[in-house]
Order: sequence, then C-alpha cells, then structure tokens
Amino acid sequence: MKSTTKVATEIYFSFQIRTSRPNQNGESPIVFRIIYRGQRKDVFTGLSCPSKDWLKEERTVSRRNPAASSINHQLHKILANAEYHFNRLKFLGEEFTLDDLVNEMKGKIAPPQTLQEYVEIKEREIVKRTGLDIATTTWYKYKRTLNYLRDFIRFQHGNRTIPVSKIDVDFINGFYQYLRREKQNSHNSCSALMCSLKAILLPAVKNRCIRENPFDAYIMKREQRERGYLDLSEIKALENLEGLTESQSLKRDAFLFACYTGLPYSDIKKLNRSHILRDNDDTFYIKISRTKTHVECIIPLLPKAASILVKYSPSNDIRDFAWEIPCNQKFNEGLKTLGKLAGIEKKLFVHLARHTFATTVTLSNGVSLESVAKMLGHSSIKHTQLYAKVVASKVKGEMLRVMRVFD
Repeated sequence: MKSTTKVATEIYFSFQIRTSRPNQNGESPIVFRIIYRGQRKDVFTGLSCPSKDWLKEERTVSRRNPAASSINHQLHKILANAEYHFNRLKFLGEEFTLDDLVNEMKGKIAPPQTLQEYVEIKEREIVKRTGLDIATTTWYKYKRTLNYLRDFIRFQHGNRTIPVSKIDVDFINGFYQYLRREKQNSHNSCSALMCSLKAILLPAVKNRCIRENPFDAYIMKREQRERGYLDLSEIKALENLEGLTESQSLKRDAFLFACYTGLPYSDIKKLNRSHILRDNDDTFYIKISRTKTHVECIIPLLPKAASILVKYSPSNDIRDFAWEIPCNQKFNEGLKTLGKLAGIEKKLFVHLARHTFATTVTLSNGVSLESVAKMLGHSSIKHTQLYAKVVASKVKGEMLRVMRVFD
C-alpha cells in the first residue's frame, strides 16, 4: 500500500505511529497525518500495532503481525477516503481549510454540495411524504420539475456535476428559457415549475451552500388569464350523449359529477361512503378534506349529482355507490373524445369541471363568494375571486350586446 501520498502538490497524506503514547495494550497508536498549506493535523485512526511491527519506509504494518492484513486494509480505506473528499472539495471550487477537510472526512459536514444531490434528496423526500402530508398532485408537480431539471442539466451541461454554489440568476433564467423553448411550456406552467425549483434549492440557501438566493433577484409573476368553463348548453350536450361505451359513460358521469360538486380529480377518486352524510331534512351533502390543501369542504348534493351516484349504486342508496375512476391521463384522453361527440369546441379536461361548478353552477346563480369558497375548499377567498371576475366579465359582455340593441 502506498501510505504516503502527495495530491496535486498541495496536500500530503501519511501514516505515523505514536511511540511516546502507547495504549493500555502497550501498542503504538497509528495516526493519519495531513499537511495542507503549511498546516499539519494528526487524526487518530483508532488502530494500533507494536512499534516493532511498524514498517517506517512503507508506513504499514509488517506481515509478521497476525492483524497486518486487516489493519493495512483499513489504512488503505482511510487514505482513499481522504483523497476522495479532498478532490471533491477542490472540484466544488470553494475555499476550504484543513479543518473543513477533516470534518468532511469524519462526516461532520452534512449539507450536500451539488445540485444533483439536492435533486435526489428532494425526490426521496417527496416520495416518502406523498399520501401523508403531501398530495399526489404535488408529487406529480415535483416529479415533473425534477425530470425537466435533469433534462436541462444534460442539455446545457452534459453529464457534469454542478456545484450548488454556482446556481445563480443566470442558471434560473436559463432553466426558464429551456422550459419555454425546448419543452414548449406556457409562462404560467414555467412559473409553477420555478416555484418547485425554489423549494428544491431552499435547503441549500439555509445551509449557506448558496450564499445569495438567486430567487431574490428573480421575479415570478403569473399571467392572469380567464379561466375556462362550460356553459349550461354544453353541460346539457354532455348529459344528452347516447350510445356511449361503459368506459365513456363512467368518464362522462364522473366529469358531470365534478361539475355539480366542484370536487377536483384527487378528491373524486378518493370519495367514499364516509364522505356522504344525510342532513336533518333528509338531503345529502359531501364533507371531505381536500387532498391538496387539507381544508375541509362541505358541499350540498344537487339532485343531478345525487342521481349520478344512484346510477352507480346497487342498492339505490347513493352512499353505496362504487366506481373505478381511471388515472388522470386516461380520464383527460376520454374527455377529449366526449367533447368531440358532444360538439363542444372547448378542450375538455378534468379540472374544467371545477371551474364550471364555480362559474356556471354557483356564482352565475347568485351563490355568494364566501359559500363558493367554502365548497371549493379554498384556503383563501382570493382564489375564488378569480371565478367572480370571470362571471363579471361575462355579465359585462352580455350587457354590451344589449346596449347595442337599445342604442
């Protein structure tokens, strides 16, 4: 074993024995000596041998010692570990001291130093927390961000490891441009992805591995756009569809149920008997905690929503309903076909039903903003006000047409 090593002319590693400080067995402790930039440090290895068995030139234990093979193997591992951590710190490009290196070798420096490490850590965290305090939809959002980030690293930097300390506003801007140009994401989609990236990098900022948070100088502002929804005639067109397959009927009915309850995909999928309660006047309502926000929703069941559940109940009791909701992707694919069959020009997707409930079903019929917010499970009424703006815009447009008639 090569026990004395000189790395890049800056650092020296070697093994020594302390003959002046024998242990209780009379053996000399073996220390790992590091000399870096004029400083010297001896690190105890926890190993020892009789001084007569120490080979000064080779700086290893003589083969005549029965434990020589085991001790020398451990010394080799210590040396390899030191060289690895020294080269790693050098690669990261930050100034470091001899104490920093020793702490790194001992595992006392916990914070990861590369972007790839933070990506992997976040991925493990999300997988572990999904279903506990993180919704499946949040997992999908992070998964999408992590996949895009890996693609961007390969696209822009090849397979090189990126020190997290090098992440700056230019990197953030580059990632945004990549999402827009190469991945064809909208500005608002990019903003959502950038929020996920900000969360991924937050531990690095807290650990001061990133000295200046690049997001402090990066403005993420979503573009306000009118939320789509179905009007009453389009809802009727879906209801009146005939000759559907069993699979198509399920997708159509589940979508209409969402239109009449405002439930998002994740909550429709988990809906069961325990969420449907009977009121004192023998009407039914849904009481469910939002998967995404954990905010409790209370939604009185409209007759049309109740009739859909009865259709899937073997006992005609709406609480006995049973259906197998397909995955989000297959659900949306089926809705595209249903939209064409119904002659609806708008693009149908699951979440459009939630927008329809907020606008066509409730706000357009005089339900208060506060009640709609409660039924939608919004944590802030600000989210609900976006739908109110849509309704106000619709009213204004209709009245402008009236004004032209009576001009």
